[in-house]
This record gives sequence, C-alpha cells and structure tokens, in this order.
Amino acid sequence: MDGNKLIIEAAINEQADRDVNPFVPYSPEEIAVDALAAARAGAAIVHFHARDPDTGELLHPGIEPYREAMRLIRKEAPDLLLYPTYGFSPTPQQRFAHLEELAADPDVRLDFATIDPGAVAYGHYDEASGGWVNDFVMSVTHAEAQHFFELCKRHRILHSITVREPGQVRHAAQYHAQGWTPAPLLLKITFSDSPAFGLPPCAEGIAVLTSPLVTGGLPVEWMTYVEGPSHDRMNALAVASGGHVRTGLGDNPLIEGKRMTNAEQVERVVELATRMGREIATPADVRALLAP
Repeated sequence: MDGNKLIIEAAINEQADRDVNPFVPYSPEEIAVDALAAARAGAAIVHFHARDPDTGELLHPGIEPYREAMRLIRKEAPDLLLYPTYGFSPTPQQRFAHLEELAADPDVRLDFATIDPGAVAYGHYDEASGGWVNDFVMSVTHAEAQHFFELCKRHRILHSITVREPGQVRHAAQYHAQGWTPAPLLLKITFSDSPAFGLPPCAEGIAVLTSPLVTGGLPVEWMTYVEGPSHDRMNALAVASGGHVRTGLGDNPLIEGKRMTNAEQVERVVELATRMGREIATPADVRALLAP
C-alpha cells in the first residue's frame, strides 16, 4: 500500500446500548445508513452485529438481518469491506455457517471476516459491589480457527486477526507457518482500560505485541482496537507509528462523555491523520495490501 495509508475500521454497533447513545443503529436499515455515512467519512472497513430492531438484542447467527443490511450497503458502496461477528456454537461448522451463506449470496459477496484465536477472560471488577461483572471467557479453539481459515480460502475472504494477549499473536504466527493464512497478517491489537486483560493500553504494549520476538519475524500490519478512555491516545500512537485505527460506537459509545455518530468518530480519526500527514486507505487499498 503506497505511503502506508491509514486503514480506518468503523465498529458501528457491537453491543452498545441506545440508553447510552441514541445514535447506535439496530435495524438493517439503520445499520446501512450508518455504514454508508462512516464510509463517506473515511472508513474502509465496517463491522456490525445483527441486532433486534426494537430491543437491540444480539441475534445469532442473524443471517437474514446481516443479509438485508449488506445488500442495502452494497447497492451504494459495492467495494466497502463489511463483516459480521460470530457467536458461540457447539461445532466450528455451526459457529461460522453464516459466513458461508453470506459469501455465497451474490448480492452480498462477503469478502472480509475476523477471528479471535485463543482465550481471554472478560469481565471487570466493580468496586461498589465488590464483585466481577460480565464475567466470562471468550475462546476460539485451534480446530475452530482452522475451519475459519479454510472457509476464508474457499471463498476468498480476506481477514483480520484480533489479539488481546501475546500468546494469541504467537497462535497467528503458527497458523501462518502451517499455511492457513497469508502474510502480511492484519493484527487488531485490542486494549481495554477495563476489563483488565492483556497489556495496558500504551506504546510499550504495542511494541511487545508487534515485536519479532512475538510475531516470529512475520510481516504484520496492525490496528489499535481500544475500549475506554485511552481510545484517543492510542489512536494518536497508531497514526504516528504507522499503524491503523478502529473506532466507532460499538467500542466507545461515548468519547470524553460526548455522544457522537459513527461518522463523527471516523471524521476525528481522519482529522488526526491529516495533521500527521497520513493518507486514508480506500477499500481497494486494503484489498491490495491483504490479497494472497
């Protein structure tokens, strides 16, 4: 990618609640409008979760809501990189069945996805109650990862790899050594002020997770994915250091206590990049960078 252009990913709803920010999109139509606005603002990748249009409840696998939203988006922005989430299912085939269906749909042509290899303990400690809130372990086994990468090869789906712990970067390097995934690896380096998993959000954390000691010397592109007040500070580090940025209401429905739209959050990253002399990557730039 010429000049190391900045890739911006917009996570437009995740599990964010309208009680916190009324701009969080739920329905396929709302998601399409928000995704297109984020793309116009500068996002090359848009991620969203299928949600109940009235309650905001997460829908798994949510094939029809994903299909409807992606078809609407494709009509106006056929090249925009879009991808869904995935939930928990008893087999790898069931866990990623929606990717198969969306990739096979000629009106959707899913061509991007993500995987979170390994395990991480979520939840945060609530001092008021003296207990852990939302305490669970998110995990993806090596067998599930293998199925995911084989699916991506079969359908020519580009992908990112979300990492929260150093061992997960080593998993990604091992998968490449086994021929499951091409280089460069696009690592989404995830930090959180709370819950306290992985490394603290700081420059040293980025340095550790992208060091040859951990990556095995593989070529990597990396993106900050930050939940909490450190979001803006880590974005600035990423832009200044040649990394990429994920933003959006799905990760931070409020920034400095302010309710913004997804497009406004993307615009802030574009303004930051402009001040630092970084050009913004298009979807075509991302495809050229990650194509096997």
